[in-house]
Amino acid sequence: MNAEGDGGFRRIALVGLGVMGGSLARALGALRHPPTRVGWSPVRGESLEARSQGALDEAPERLEVAIADAELVILAVPLGATVRLMDTLVEGTRGDAVVTDVASLKAPVARAASVAGLDARWVGSHPLCGSAESGFRASSADLYRGARVYLVSHAPAEAALDRVAAMWRTLGAIPEHVDAAAHDANMAAVSHLPQLTANALAAVLSAAAVAPGALGPGGADMTRLAGSSPEMWREILAAEAGVGTYLRALSRALDDIAGDLDAGDLDAVTALMRRTREWRRGS
Repeated sequence: MNAEGDGGFRRIALVGLGVMGGSLARALGALRHPPTRVGWSPVRGESLEARSQGALDEAPERLEVAIADAELVILAVPLGATVRLMDTLVEGTRGDAVVTDVASLKAPVARAASVAGLDARWVGSHPLCGSAESGFRASSADLYRGARVYLVSHAPAEAALDRVAAMWRTLGAIPEHVDAAAHDANMAAVSHLPQLTANALAAVLSAAAVAPGALGPGGADMTRLAGSSPEMWREILAAEAGVGTYLRALSRALDDIAGDLDAGDLDAVTALMRRTREWRRGS
């Protein structure tokens, strides 16, 4: 292990160089003793741009070359691609290479890693951070600083878990080991519901001919997630089924508020606002 206590990874391959992968490349490069960063993106121009900006040390054209000698492989690609790449990692990496990913659902990746025979080498990561923008140009070396990172692993991966957790801590993140199924159930409430709520609000505003530039700070904050990638979210929503329950509960809550306003019952609306203010202050 090196002086930074970052898991001892001297050569790290980053597969995917969008906001998440690009930010990792930048953050790793900012360490006092940075590892060799090898990056590959399905969009060739993205890896070349990352290399030209000093976010990568090497940018090979082929994925197989990028991962061949890595001590840690980080998958920063959409959920479906993460699952599909597990077999490639078994065949194309060193037998002692650790594998992690940043997909926002962990149970599907955990199953794929197990089927591929990566139980002792895979540690799933889910950093609770990101951006409504996409691509390498939206990446930042500070993206992970202060962010909670949920970690998921199989029992044989205890040593790999310690090393991945150490790496995240070195980047200023806060790792926490959790159960995959419980993690995914929780994400329906804390991640998927806010995303779809922002989409619904943006749709209502659009139908009312309200331009984004006309919004105040609150409206801008609440609709920020509406700019997220539909393709990425399609894969996520196809893999989980819990968000519908929360959306229906939200719909009922909104209907109740509308009914109270129609009836002139401002006491009920005010009471709701007091309860939610106290909830927010308790965070």
